[in-house]
Amino acid sequence: MKQIILGAFEINGVNLTSQGVWAHPDQHTHRYKDLSYWIELARLLERGFFDFLFLADSYGYPSLGGETPEVAFRQAVEIPKNDPMLLIPALAAATEHLSFAVTSSSTFEQPYANARRFATLDHLTGGRIAWNVVTTSSAVVADLFGREPVAHDERYAMAQDFLTLSYKLLEGSWEDGSVLADKAARRYADPAKIHQVVHEGPYYRSTGYFNCEPSPQRVPVLVQAGASATGRAFAAANAELVFLQGKDAPMLREQVADLRRRAGEQGRDPDSVKTISGLSVVTAPTREEAERKLDDYLSYVDPEAARVYYASMTGIDLAALDPDAHFSTVRTEGGRTQVERYKDSTVREATADFLRRGMREFILTGTPQELAEEIGRLVEDTGLDGFNYTPFVSPGSYADLVDDVIPELQKLGLVRENYGRGTFRERLFGSAHLPADHPAAQFRPGREAGA
Repeated sequence: MKQIILGAFEINGVNLTSQGVWAHPDQHTHRYKDLSYWIELARLLERGFFDFLFLADSYGYPSLGGETPEVAFRQAVEIPKNDPMLLIPALAAATEHLSFAVTSSSTFEQPYANARRFATLDHLTGGRIAWNVVTTSSAVVADLFGREPVAHDERYAMAQDFLTLSYKLLEGSWEDGSVLADKAARRYADPAKIHQVVHEGPYYRSTGYFNCEPSPQRVPVLVQAGASATGRAFAAANAELVFLQGKDAPMLREQVADLRRRAGEQGRDPDSVKTISGLSVVTAPTREEAERKLDDYLSYVDPEAARVYYASMTGIDLAALDPDAHFSTVRTEGGRTQVERYKDSTVREATADFLRRGMREFILTGTPQELAEEIGRLVEDTGLDGFNYTPFVSPGSYADLVDDVIPELQKLGLVRENYGRGTFRERLFGSAHLPADHPAAQFRPGREAGA
């Protein structure tokens, strides 16, 4: 079996996806403001040979009919939360091998400043950084930034222009060998190898030099999670690591095949796109004990909080829909990942599933050996490259995985037994830089395709 990519799905706040579980006695996410909590978690993940810690983020919070329901505050539904990017230098200093993926919005950030932040993080982490590219749909965020909401497909057009400018800045301004750092000659950089970037795009303009020297990866590992047709096309053209959403193996297998086909049509090697899906496990000495443990976690879910959480991501109030209608008829200009997921369900079925599972894809229960074997079958059945592990409680769910399940996965050859050296991209693909068939490569000096 192939070794899987293993990420940890987190948010710099109180609740992750199961709204209300913050109150469970074994849940420590109320410590999210405490740096020592994050350092302890990062070290635990590294002990378990995780590839990366994924920090999801959004400026938004729930809104129904223009009002934020009181339950959002009572149950900490997407509010409060802190900026996750500021955690990364400290966590990188506390670990040696763990990589970090962090969300940044192409709808509300600015390309130059965003590229500078990621180049800085790439330097500070020694090339252990990834950018989760999101197109923000929330009307709340539009209000917070004083802008008009942007329609779904136009957000992806903006994102492509944002990325094109980012590629020019990160790949095209400083050539390889431009930094000399020669104290004796008193020459830090070679001016002949540093170029102005000129970009006149449909949404963004920029003229001048990028003021960060080349970082270990230049472009951070590119992560994306769009499930709509437009989102999948964007991922196939740009992304290296794609989060897929599926309720079962056949649905995921179809998404994996579709993404790889689309990447090939974009002129990219289909193997240059890795796919992962969400995974939660609950383990105990017997399956029956594990199922009781899961029921205990889920007993803390607040249904009203879960409903407003769904609305915050999609703009859809499940309670306002006809429960007998088919979900394939639901339309939104908001995020579509959690809508596409239920395209084969009724509203009643979708509501029941989301109230129980939240955004989780696979919830597996059993003994450590049973779980390892089931994970192996899932990889074989779907063609997935790995999983984004979503805990019920932290750090307990991680400790259960690291101490009990990971050793069984290692016996099957699914998880490494030591870290190799190199950047995040080197561990994923064998090279620190994007390949020649990636669209960013055309902006390297000597290969410019124009502004």
